[in-house]
Amino acid sequence: MSRKLPTPCPDKRAMRPQRPMIRRASGPPGAAGCGLVLFCLGVFLLSPIGLLLIKGVAWVLVGLGVLLAGLAIWSWLRQR
Repeated sequence: MSRKLPTPCPDKRAMRPQRPMIRRASGPPGAAGCGLVLFCLGVFLLSPIGLLLIKGVAWVLVGLGVLLAGLAIWSWLRQR
């Protein structure tokens, strides 16, 4: 009389597809790099060229907002 041994339950971790490992640049080197980038960006934005860039982008956005608001009012009045 031979008995069959129960088959072991498959390991659920073995059934998952393998994901690639992602290395994160965290810790002191990552923080130092991020701080350095923010510092350089701040110095650039405080320069006359940066201020001109900020003012230029701001005026473009103001003009775009006025244009979109005008189009919305015009289309609303046209539907009535």
